[in-house]
Amino acid sequence: MNRHTEELFTKIKQGDSKVLEAIYLDNRLAFLNFGLKYNLNKEALLDIYQDAIIAFVENVTNGKIISLSSSVKTYLFSIGKYMIFKKLKKESKLEALDLDDKRLELSIKLIDSIYDESNVENNKLIKQCLNKLGQQCQTVLKLFYYNGFTLEEIQEHLNYGNYNTVKSQKSRCLKNLKELINEQLKNE
Repeated sequence: MNRHTEELFTKIKQGDSKVLEAIYLDNRLAFLNFGLKYNLNKEALLDIYQDAIIAFVENVTNGKIISLSSSVKTYLFSIGKYMIFKKLKKESKLEALDLDDKRLELSIKLIDSIYDESNVENNKLIKQCLNKLGQQCQTVLKLFYYNGFTLEEIQEHLNYGNYNTVKSQKSRCLKNLKELINEQLKNE
């Protein structure tokens, strides 16, 4: 764990309100802008953001995460995105996002595995299998899961012709990653 993250986690465990306030304020506006595309009102997004902050602090405090392989912002966005999907599913708006339960569940498990540093073996397995994928798949999945990019942002960043191409690419890459992981688990 790098020194900055170690200090940050120590301060969070000590209940340092200035650190918590800084994390909250530094990421709030970006999260609200990110969440607006899901057609939720500002109040709902603020509730979700606050819940994501609480979950992050609890995960640090109880030792569920002991280090991060990405930024605090990416981790918060991953938690928040999961909570947004959960809320939309509950309100039956998720179908409009064209996400089926199986893909959502796989995505959530993948995110959880990547960020749950206490599960080092699974984390290593995912990273090994990710490295076996082609460069394009690695890039798309890393941008989406590690950097918190939306599909639209990936489309722009990688100069894809249209949104559906990115969506299909990510879906295929995720399927290939899952197959590699399952194959690896069978061989162990």
